[in-house]
Amino acid sequence: MSKGDRCGPSDGVLAVRLDFSTLSVSYLSSLLRVLQAAIREVARSVEDGRDRFDQLPQPVLVICQLEGGDDLILHLVFMDADGGGLHTELSSTVFGAFMDELGEFIRGLPQPGLWGRPALRPPEPDALELSKRMDQVYRELHRSSKSAISFRGHTIEIEGDRLEML
Repeated sequence: MSKGDRCGPSDGVLAVRLDFSTLSVSYLSSLLRVLQAAIREVARSVEDGRDRFDQLPQPVLVICQLEGGDDLILHLVFMDADGGGLHTELSSTVFGAFMDELGEFIRGLPQPGLWGRPALRPPEPDALELSKRMDQVYRELHRSSKSAISFRGHTIEIEGDRLEML
């Protein structure tokens, strides 16, 4: 199954892969809310994104393509608010920074404790909001039995207690 292919060049698309067999509507809704908030926070922290998000109407994060099967794959990109045009440069800049931030957040986590989850270390005061957002994304991805998020060949894959960054 493939629906709604309006992504344009694949190098500006963020892909989120989820195990379709255990996917609940409430989980998907929660993941999308957290992901959107984190991506927007990152967008406001990079120069190109800050400029675009200071203007009205702001770009909109959309699912430009869905793939199904054993896994559900959501392809995300920024578009004009009226749905008219893709923002591939903005998407590339923001998604690259997002993957860097998420990767740095995960690398900074302590090793898991006795009950599996790593304890959080206090974030730097100036990065508090962004760190909180990355923690939310990490926890949402970890709630799925199997999930992955990828952009331009960089992938963060979580399956149970296994985490792999490629």
